[in-house]
Amino acid sequence: MTRAILISFCALFLLAGCTSQAEPSISTKQANSVAAANRAEQTSRANAAADASAKKQSGDHYQATDDHITSATSAVAAVGQVLNDSKQQTFGVVPTANQDAHGHHYYQVDAYQKTANGGRGHYLNSYFVYLDGSITTKQAN
Repeated sequence: MTRAILISFCALFLLAGCTSQAEPSISTKQANSVAAANRAEQTSRANAAADASAKKQSGDHYQATDDHITSATSAVAAVGQVLNDSKQQTFGVVPTANQDAHGHHYYQVDAYQKTANGGRGHYLNSYFVYLDGSITTKQAN
């Protein structure tokens, strides 16, 4: 009987040795480094998503060098300046100042594709030019 038990234990140890697999291991320092890198990447992605959301809500922002816009003509000049005097666009402006939801006055300048003969083509974008020279593509509501 002891011989049968001895053979059983040997077989059991032999089978246990064949089926065991080495588990990969990393040090605590490596695990912490990987976790920190994952957190940094996750934070970076969250920040990029928040930036994209804010841009969608508030539009593009520009600042003209003229910080004292007094007329529709100076509003058009400010938009031309922040767009680097684009030769592919022509502008139309609403001649009177408007007021946004916060009580700030602005001029609306609409940009159009310039046609080959210099005329106005299809609509591209609207720019809201505030009296302090700040320009946005989305009106505050």
